[in-house]
Amino acid sequence: MKKYLRIATLITAVLMFLAFAAGCVSNEPGKTEPTEEPVTAEPTEEPTPEPTPEPKGFELHFIDIGTGDGMLIICDGEAMIIDSGNVGRGETMVNYVKSKGVEKLKYLMVTHGHADHVGGMPEIIEAFPFETMFINVEQLCTEEPYKNLLAIIEEKGIQPVNPELGAVYTLGGGSFRIMTPLKEDKSNLNNNSIGIKFTYGEKTFLLLGDSQQPVESQLLKAEGVDLKADVFKADHHASSAGNIKKFLEAVAPSYICVQVGTENKLGYPDKSTIKRLENTGAEVYRNDIHGTVVFYSDGTTIRVETEKTPEDAN
Repeated sequence: MKKYLRIATLITAVLMFLAFAAGCVSNEPGKTEPTEEPVTAEPTEEPTPEPTPEPKGFELHFIDIGTGDGMLIICDGEAMIIDSGNVGRGETMVNYVKSKGVEKLKYLMVTHGHADHVGGMPEIIEAFPFETMFINVEQLCTEEPYKNLLAIIEEKGIQPVNPELGAVYTLGGGSFRIMTPLKEDKSNLNNNSIGIKFTYGEKTFLLLGDSQQPVESQLLKAEGVDLKADVFKADHHASSAGNIKKFLEAVAPSYICVQVGTENKLGYPDKSTIKRLENTGAEVYRNDIHGTVVFYSDGTTIRVETEKTPEDAN
């Protein structure tokens, strides 16, 4: 009997020890106390999002606005407008430019004072903020649309720039050089056109407004003037007054665009001039046949898109 009492006493002692040990580990049933302070991870900063890259590439839009010039250049996200078509065409220009996502302009250029180049400028000035306006203030123009434009410029306090021959300006990753006007009779508005040669990568674009044969001949004789261009806007809507053979041979374009409308009453384009343009071997595009014509470039290649096909124009 004593033997059994000793065993029971021993079992009771063991049970009491185990209960005491469990109490030291946790004050609550089923929970163990941590032996060390928990390690809290340091919060990490949110990664800075990469800025959305600006669209890259060059676009030259010859906008179909009937008789007259109206061009939009977009280069690496920056934009400029050259001329605006005739009176009543400004809204067409504005709507087209906005449709391309353009909200502001770096440059606004008036090549010369004829109505088919400045008529739509008031609407463009109202629609788009711009940094610099180019205009040949020395030209002697008395046409009403031009005088109206000058009045708006004065009213709004715009300080137009008369660019110097040879000056270079940047647009995006491209640049353009002022090629004309040369020394000419200031009363001859066509030959006082501001002309530029735009360079983007390896590709070049020659746009000389309504320059005619006297200016072309002077450019051929001028020292250090590189006329070679991949894209050429036919001078003066491909009239018989310009686009002489030697000049076209010096330019040697791969593409030519004629800004001309179906409703013009001046006989543009001249048939013999069109023949000379075609004889260069260049691809010739016309607003009256192809609608709006757009040249795209990545600096090494050129791609052309047209609004219409020749079949559509018939």
